[in-house]
Amino acid sequence: MPVKMITLWYKYTDKGNKVAVFNHIENGHVDGESPKPKDKSYTNQKAWEKSEWKKQFAYIDQQYQVWNTPPAFWTE
Repeated sequence: MPVKMITLWYKYTDKGNKVAVFNHIENGHVDGESPKPKDKSYTNQKAWEKSEWKKQFAYIDQQYQVWNTPPAFWTE
């Protein structure tokens, strides 16, 4: 079963509160501390750099199940 690498992005709701809320998934394991804008014209996504983010690397399979580590399947 093929899987692909993803980055799960969580945005802190309040800088003093430190509660991270899931925001979206980005394809690949992304470098950097904030999500990359889909297009330069999306001004609200450019503002993301000013927010506090938490990222988590994961994998997603063809049934859209998210895995923390790549799944392993035994074959005989």
